[in-house]
Amino acid sequence: MLRKKPPITRSPRGVLSSKPVYMRLMPDERRTLEELSASLNRSTSSVARLIYLEGVERYQAKVTGSDAQAHSNTIAGH
Repeated sequence: MLRKKPPITRSPRGVLSSKPVYMRLMPDERRTLEELSASLNRSTSSVARLIYLEGVERYQAKVTGSDAQAHSNTIAGH
């Protein structure tokens, strides 16, 4: 009798796979994501998550840094 191997999940435990986040991409962006996925032998969702994780801290710093700067400019102007 052949046993089926369980599917390989690359997501860490606790990832909310039942609550996906949908993202709209331009055709060329989607093509790039699919090419990366194929070269890494991962799903497009897995690669999109890796890209998100790599960029989220930098984006957060950019947003909070600009908010803090705008706030300090307002205070200085009074």
